[in-house]
Amino acid sequence: MVRVWLRLAVVVRDSADAITVQDFEGRIMAWNAGAEKMYGWSEAEALEMNIRNLIPEGLRDESQARRQPLSGSEILEPYHTKHIARDGRIVEVVMTATVLADNSGRAYAILTIAREIGQTEI
Repeated sequence: MVRVWLRLAVVVRDSADAITVQDFEGRIMAWNAGAEKMYGWSEAEALEMNIRNLIPEGLRDESQARRQPLSGSEILEPYHTKHIARDGRIVEVVMTATVLADNSGRAYAILTIAREIGQTEI
């Protein structure tokens, strides 16, 4: 079992996709190298941020509405959205999100994977 976890850790570490974990309040709990490259914030900086910092103001309500079903462990279909990079670029992504649960089945966080599909200036 340990080997499986080590392989998964390598996949997350080496992925070009931005892989993040947030609690249900949006506080960032994990941030991989793909997220650093895509968005420009280091992991240390990101761990002090809320995921809302990445969402353009006009999309925040929509993003919250999309994430709401996740608190009930529903499956969230991949969707297109936009995020803000540190340098102000708007990064278009395909977002996939899922709930992380502990051994008792209690949901404790949201894992997201964002794959960049394009960039535009603000």
